[in-house]
Amino acid sequence: MKANITDLLIIFDELDEFATNKELGIYWFRVVRTDGITISLSFSIYECYVDTLVYIKDQVTISDISMKNCSEIRILDEEKKCLEIIHEDQKGRCFLHLTGDNIVTYEE
Repeated sequence: MKANITDLLIIFDELDEFATNKELGIYWFRVVRTDGITISLSFSIYECYVDTLVYIKDQVTISDISMKNCSEIRILDEEKKCLEIIHEDQKGRCFLHLTGDNIVTYEE
């Protein structure tokens, strides 16, 4: 799976060094928005999966989306903090908008 780690560091607040294992190709990124919503993105370069986690602390709300057979994570708009996750078969695309009202959307 393709993912530019440097580009991802531009739109996320941090790379979680505790959960990340670079030797295994597993990365965890996190951003905390001004409204208190935490968004995490984890993925495996070699196993081609991507997980997103949206957590609202005060309301104890958690949403988790897992995708398998991913081929690429690419940044669509650095300023708006928007990225796209593409499946290998090109049938499904997931959009992650770190600053938007609709944080995760999926299209086939």
